Formats: sequence, structure tokens, C-alpha cells
Amino acid sequence: MKTYLPVEPGRVATLDNSRPTFVVDRLDDLSGPTQGVVTLPLVLDWTPANTYDLSCEPRVRRLYETVLSEALSEDDVQTYVDKTTLVRLWRRLRLPPRVRVAWESVHPELAG
Repeated sequence: MKTYLPVEPGRVATLDNSRPTFVVDRLDDLSGPTQGVVTLPLVLDWTPANTYDLSCEPRVRRLYETVLSEALSEDDVQTYVDKTTLVRLWRRLRLPPRVRVAWESVHPELAG
């Protein structure tokens, strides 16, 4: 599902409300890797640090923050995000408001 933050009347469109956020319909569809090393394609992470060791929790958090913020499709999210890991890390992820609102509106269980 592609979602956008609504633009309130009289407000200017910004990146937060004009860029789509891709949210899966079912958390059970998330079956990304949980071990090993992941290298994101440059369209998702163009930094020199685009390789993530999944045994290091801070790197896993950064991977999820990047994928959830930069995904270009639901497939990107399904490829790199694991349901159990996402639920466990959700409250500690530093996400743009547009991403957090989109995910929690579709999956209220993430908001707790």
C-alpha cells in the first residue's frame, strides 16, 4: 500500500507529505533476512555504509530506518524487513513522522 500524509488546507506540500511511504498490508508478509550481511542497492542507500551486519543491533536499526524511509515499493520492504525484528525494534527506530504515522495507521499493534 502506498500512503501519503495529507496536506492540510493552506499548508505547503513538503517532502513529508508528498513522498510516498510503502506499507505492507500484512506484517506476516515481512520475511527479510535475520542473519548475515545485507548490502542495500544504491537506490535505497547511496552512502558508503550501505552494508549492514545483522548481528549488530544498531546496524539492524539503521537498516530498517533506511528501508522504511527510502523504499520505492512494497517489494523493497518485504525483501529487507523481518516481522519479528520490526516489532521488537519498532519503538527504538528513528523514523520520519510520515513513515511512523503510515505504518501505525495500518498496523496499530506497532503503536502499542
